[in-house]
Amino acid sequence: MRHLRQLFVCSVLAIAAIPVGCTAAAPDDAEQESDVGSLSLALVGSSSSGATYRLSQARFDIYGPTVRTIYGGSDAPVLTEVLPVGGYNVFLQPGWVLERSTGVGFQPVSASLTSANPVGVFIGEGTTTTVAFQFRADSDVISVGHGRIDIVIGVDDTPLYENTDVACSNGYDDDGDGLADCSDPECQGYPFCAPVGEDTDWECSNGWDDDGDGLPDCSDPDCQGYPYCSPVYENTDVACSNGYDDDGDGLADCSDPECQWQPYCVPVGEDTDWECSNGWDDDGDGLPDCSDPDCQGYPYCSPVYENTDVACTNGYDDDGDGLADCSDPDCQWQPYCAPVREDTDWTCSNGADDDGDGFADCADADCQSQPYCAPGLENTDWACSNGYDDDADGLADCSDPDCQGLFICAI
Repeated sequence: MRHLRQLFVCSVLAIAAIPVGCTAAAPDDAEQESDVGSLSLALVGSSSSGATYRLSQARFDIYGPTVRTIYGGSDAPVLTEVLPVGGYNVFLQPGWVLERSTGVGFQPVSASLTSANPVGVFIGEGTTTTVAFQFRADSDVISVGHGRIDIVIGVDDTPLYENTDVACSNGYDDDGDGLADCSDPECQGYPFCAPVGEDTDWECSNGWDDDGDGLPDCSDPDCQGYPYCSPVYENTDVACSNGYDDDGDGLADCSDPECQWQPYCVPVGEDTDWECSNGWDDDGDGLPDCSDPDCQGYPYCSPVYENTDVACTNGYDDDGDGLADCSDPDCQWQPYCAPVREDTDWTCSNGADDDGDGFADCADADCQSQPYCAPGLENTDWACSNGYDDDADGLADCSDPDCQGLFICAI
């Protein structure tokens, strides 16, 4: 940290009869009124180490309600100027020299102005306004400022180092070792002075030879492996369908062998139920849909049979043999088309001639063995007490010998 001790030459020096390097202009009519203030430039000061500096050969141009130029020679420790009230810009013109005391005289030192130039100030009526200039000389920091207007030299002689990115990029030899910025070994490793490489995607794609090896961008081996310079392949469905020769081999999209098995480029077949039923010749072999052998075995093109109960009852000639439903021999044994028989207890007791042979129910020989049509027996308590001649032998109930021995007839 630089310790800045500013030494102020008292404004009373402006009142003292001290020779100056130029003759102060006589106040004009306005300046003889009360609306004026003073500008006092003190050009000599000491640093915290005791070193004394002075600003010589200095020319200050002052612009404002009036325009003035004042000069500071090597023998002028203080400059004084009376100015009308108002705003001004104080400009230190080139040609100034900063000198350091050797004890027997002053010796010029290498220095630079580091503060704003010009400096804006306002002169108030009878007041003191502050203006400051700052210099860097060798390893000292000098501030020039404060007065009526005072310009005072202050020196910070804390050693300066050239070991920050700011100090290594400002164009100055900050530590006074004769080596400025990146030429100073102390700056090596700081971002501004770090060697420029060609090893980022940006540097490998900006069209420049960033590291100065004569090989720009992807022609530089340092760029290999970075996305911009990575080999481009034409082996994805996107790359094989975008209309570009992505890998630069002269073959775009499906004409590139690398694309042959990508979905967009896979040969179109006619081997799905959709392709075999859409009315198109999908694979371009001249045979659309079921006329293409590739479609054989797919549901839409599979042979149709008339051999299910649904196919034999829908009123269509499903298999295209000219015989529909039950007239097709294929339907003969399907439930809907099976011959109607009169050989169940239901068909033998429903009062209908189910099989159309002219005999209904028990009169049909086919019904003789069904329970409803079996010969009746009179050998149960129920049959022997119901008042009927159940076995049609002319004897009803207990008068039938078949009922003898039953409890109902023993009473």
